Formats: sequence, structure tokens, C-alpha cells
Amino acid sequence: MHDLTGVSRRKFIGTATLVAGFATALGVLGQPALAADWPDGPITIVVPFDAGGSADRMARTLADPLSKALGQPVVVENRPGGAGGLGATYVSRGEPDGNTLLLMQATPYLANAILMGGAPVQWDDFRLLNAQWNDYGIVAVHKDSPYQTFAELTEAMKEPGTVSSGIIYANGGHLQTLVIMDALDIPHENVRFVTYDGGSPLRAALAGNQVDFEVLAAEGASSVMESLRVLAVVNGSDPDDLGAPLMNDALAEMGAEPQPIIGGNVTGLMIPAAFAEEHPDRYETLVTAYRQVVESPEYAEAAQASGLGYDWVGPEDSQAMIDEAFEALSTYADVLE
Repeated sequence: MHDLTGVSRRKFIGTATLVAGFATALGVLGQPALAADWPDGPITIVVPFDAGGSADRMARTLADPLSKALGQPVVVENRPGGAGGLGATYVSRGEPDGNTLLLMQATPYLANAILMGGAPVQWDDFRLLNAQWNDYGIVAVHKDSPYQTFAELTEAMKEPGTVSSGIIYANGGHLQTLVIMDALDIPHENVRFVTYDGGSPLRAALAGNQVDFEVLAAEGASSVMESLRVLAVVNGSDPDDLGAPLMNDALAEMGAEPQPIIGGNVTGLMIPAAFAEEHPDRYETLVTAYRQVVESPEYAEAAQASGLGYDWVGPEDSQAMIDEAFEALSTYADVLE
């Protein structure tokens, strides 16, 4: 398992130590990140969704500081369609020169577009530069629920028809629920799944005690958290001190093996994989600039104001995280089609 939120900067951004650590980065913001002949023209960030969503907001908060760090204009272009697949395909078919980037939820949306949406691209066509926002999952019930612990909930799930769960079909929370059930040898048909069309009605259903439990994104659920009881944290750590056991720790207590973590949305800048291979110097320039931006207090303030994450994880750990999730998602693609 790859713990990628255990060093969450959200808790520490105001400390003097952090500010001092970013002084060097701040000193070079506004100048090219590295002495190189690239970029020599505008950079386009493609968002494969309509304007206004979280990926779009992230792209727009990054555009101006990235422009200053790289010394060239950075523009955002929305190319919605195919649940993200059309925009991803557009980026993959362009020249891998670093001038066109992709920003979306690598998991589950890019993964689902490939596995179930028919997008004519491959997972290995892309690399994630940074898991900037890992909105990890939680297993939650209504605060008045009779289920006080994760063990009590999963025990009830063993009785067919006893428990209901709100889901967005084939999203990370739905798949994580199936992973948990399989780990405990609970048949999928034991739980009555109630499908919703978006995050807002999904959260409202649990907050209104209309379903027994959900696996949902922690930050997305912040607006209804007072109505919920968190039974498990679907992550490698508990960065927000929710006071619930980690999912895999809870499963271990029941004799189950550790399971892949796929319950949340992982959002950040992505590139065509060929860009890193064919232009390593440009790749390093881009990574350096992106890191400078994300680690600056100015960007942290802008991200917070837009309700976005701003962690720096780095390319290697970020890719390992989403590769693990993609492998798990692949296991369930046939089940969900």
C-alpha cells in the first residue's frame, strides 16, 4: 500500500517551519523553473469536463502561477464528453512535446473511461505528475445508525437484504464497497444498492438517513459530516483525525488480507507518457515548476479558497498509487458492465 496523504500539508501550512522551507521556491516563482529552451510557446491544460467542476477549478488556479514559473502563457481548455474520455483521447493523440497537458481525476474517471467507457486510449499512455488532491474515502453511517463500528456494519451485511448502501454506479466508493465485501466473502447481492446521479444527492441520502451506509469522499462529505458517524478511513493514514480505524486495520482484525485503496478521487496534472521518455529535460522543467507552485503559500491560499487539495507527492509515488487503484478497478470492470 502507498500512503500518500500521511504528509498532508493542509494541517501545517501556517507554521513557520513550512514557510521557511518554501522560501527558496517563492524566490524563483515568476521566472523559468530551469534554464532550458522550453517552453517556447503557450501551454494548454485540457480539462475533459465542463467548466466549474473541481478539475476545472484546479486547472484555473494552477494556470497563472504555472505561467509565471515557466515564463509562458498557460491556458485552460475544456473538452467535455465521454465521462472524460474525449479530452483524454485528444491529449493522447497530440504531439508529446509537453505543450498540452491533461488535468482530471486519474482514478476513478480516467480509469473508468478506459475500462468501461470505451475511450480509445491505454492506461500506460499517461503519467500522473502529482496526486495533488487525494480526496480519500470513508465508510460512514448516519449518526443515529445502530451500527457503531465497522465490524458491526459488515456483520450485518452478511444477512441478505439487511443493509442498504448509496452509490454512484461504478465510482470509487461503489468499487471500494465491493472490495470490502469480497475481502469478507460477503455476496454482492446481500446489500441493496441505491443509485444516485451525483455527489450531492448521494451525500444527502446518507445525511437524511435514507440508506444505511456509504463509502464516500471525505472532503466531499465535509458539508454533511455533522450528520454522520465515520466507521473506517479508506486510506493509509487518518490525516484529518476522524477517529476511526483505517479500513485495512479493521479488516485485519477480522482476519482479512489488506485490500487496495480505491475509494477516493485522485486529481492532478497528467502528461502523455511519451513526453517524459522523449523529452526528459522538458519533463524535469515541468515537474520543477509544478512543485514550486503547489508548495507555495500563495497557491495554498488559492486552493483552499477554491476547496481544492494542494499536496505535493511527486511523480513516482503518485503513479504507484493510481496504478494500484487501476489494477483493482480492472478486476471489477466485467462485473460492472
